[in-house]
Amino acid sequence: MKKPNDYFVMMENLISYGGKAAELLITILTDFDPSKIQENRVKMHNLEHEADEARHLILNKLSREFITPIERDDILSLVQIIDDVTDSIDEVVINLYMFNITSLPTETMDMASLVVRCVKALEDAVKELHSFKKPEKLVKLLIEVNTVESIADEVYTEAMRALFTSAADTQTIIGIREIYECLESCCDLCEHAADIIENTIMKNS
Repeated sequence: MKKPNDYFVMMENLISYGGKAAELLITILTDFDPSKIQENRVKMHNLEHEADEARHLILNKLSREFITPIERDDILSLVQIIDDVTDSIDEVVINLYMFNITSLPTETMDMASLVVRCVKALEDAVKELHSFKKPEKLVKLLIEVNTVESIADEVYTEAMRALFTSAADTQTIIGIREIYECLESCCDLCEHAADIIENTIMKNS
């Protein structure tokens, strides 16, 4: 049985905050209400803060121990990029507030839905990371992350084109562009995390 302070369990806990943040984001964007953005910004920031605390726990453990189940550098890289995933979702809500967004193009939900799929696939992959020496299921999940990220790239490209060919004012274009970039960045970060896991598998195969 895996122990609560097991690195794999701790990383599962860390990525769970990304999953919670993605689900909260969908809730915020569905029937978007600008009057609730400050309230929702606080909710998202609290999740991001909890994720930071989970990251610090792992880093503190690493600073005290020399024997790890996978290479220390891989743990460090994976922990940082998983935390970055949550940060990028938090940044979407910050931008909604900062740029005073009052309405959202339909493409926003398309991209946010892909973020949920990508983060979910990464979350499932991290839960399987303990089986990196028998990686059949893990590899399938990594492929899913890469597949969703590729779809997100195409949706991002089309969303940006629609934005810049619309009749929206400059302020709106700037704000929505930042939101799109954060959403696309989240999927990119998931892909990079999948690459780190894939490298871990290759080192140990």
